[in-house]
This record gives sequence, C-alpha cells and structure tokens, in this order.
Amino acid sequence: MKKKLNTLLPTAALCLALLAVAGVAANSLKGLPAAAVYPQRDFSKFSKTGRWNVVKVVGADRLIIRNASKQRTVKLVGVADPETEWPKAAPPANHLLAVEFLSNLLAGEEVFVLETQRNTADHGALDTVRLFRVPDGLYVNLEMVRQGYAKLSPRGLGNELDLFRTYQERARLTGKGIWNKSSALVPVVTEPRGVTVYVTKTGKKYHSQDCQFLSKSKIALGLGEAKKRGFTPCRICKPPKQ
Repeated sequence: MKKKLNTLLPTAALCLALLAVAGVAANSLKGLPAAAVYPQRDFSKFSKTGRWNVVKVVGADRLIIRNASKQRTVKLVGVADPETEWPKAAPPANHLLAVEFLSNLLAGEEVFVLETQRNTADHGALDTVRLFRVPDGLYVNLEMVRQGYAKLSPRGLGNELDLFRTYQERARLTGKGIWNKSSALVPVVTEPRGVTVYVTKTGKKYHSQDCQFLSKSKIALGLGEAKKRGFTPCRICKPPKQ
C-alpha cells in the first residue's frame, strides 16, 4: 500500500501542476476578443491583367507596384504606419520593423488589387486599395494589423472596421509585433565619443551629413549601430567605415 502511495503521489502532483498551468493560461486569455472570421475571397476569375508585381515597400501602409503597362504607388486602406510614434530626431524603429515585415510578406509575390478610393485629399495622389497576395489570397491590409506591425486607420474601412479592431486588440493583448515592447528596436541617435552617420527611412545605405540622398529623410545613427542594423556605406558621399 505504501509503495502504491509513493507511486501515486508524484503523479497527482504532476496533474495538479498541469491544471495550475492551464488555469494561468485561461486567465491570461481573459478579455481577449474572440477571433473574427478571416475573410476569404475567390480570385479564380481574376485575369492576369489584374495581377501586379511588388516593386518596393516604402512604408507599413504603402508600396510601389507594377504591371505590364504602368507603375504606381498605393496606400493600404485601414493601415497606419507606426513611425509617428517616434520623435523626428530618433530612428523610427517601429517603422523599420513594419517595412521589413511587409517586405518579407510580399517578397517575390504578385498581388491582386481591389480599388477603394482614388486620389484622396488626405493622401495626395495616392490610391487607397485592398491588397491580396496571389498564391493564397492573404488579405495583406488585415495581416499587417493582425500581426501587430501596423495600427488601425479607420478611414475607408466601412463594414470591415470591427474586423480590424478585433485583430488589433488581439495583437495588442498578446504583444505581437510593435506591441511587444521587449523586442522593439531601441532608438539610438549617437554613440558616446563615436562617429555619427545618417540613414533614410527606406534606404539600406548610411551617409555623411551633407549627402544628396538625405533630402527627404535624415536619421542620425552611431556608425556601430548603423552597421549592426545592416546598413552599408554610400558610394557617392563615402562616409567613414570605422
């Protein structure tokens, strides 16, 4: 009998521990909105002329696309670039993370474009669109919010507003993407007694202070930090390499 008790006690302790873990997990999900039905659209009737190639991602909410006849810059409806969270003098860390995520999401892919609004006053000559990845129909606008790499922009969403709100709240509560403060890039302006170089919001090069490529954006970084983030020296202005 004593031997059986010795065998059963560890098993019972393990079961209690598992129940405790399950309880903690359940408590951590309290207040989490139920996942909405992810929209599925049928693109089987789309002709090849409805497909666009992604040329370049220039923000969490906009990119350059091209088809056989023209190239255009479009803005994703429902999506706001998180770069405005940072002071202008500091590197827009969340912006860089968002651009990297969207670039990886669409690398080498074609997209379907559903027009939403043309030439809106808020966005100049940009067309706002709903974008879907060709191979699997992934709703790119919603995926940026769902994975936490962009914030919700309500304008133009119509009856999809609640859908975007639900996924943004889930991303925030579960610490995805830019909501995960522990994994966010730390803005660094200069290094003590170090060399300062300059980068742009979308480029991959670092520059000297007066480089011609800094006319639209100019973000100060320590040379070591710039190298750590993968920036390479500009061949035109020839900034310091060490």
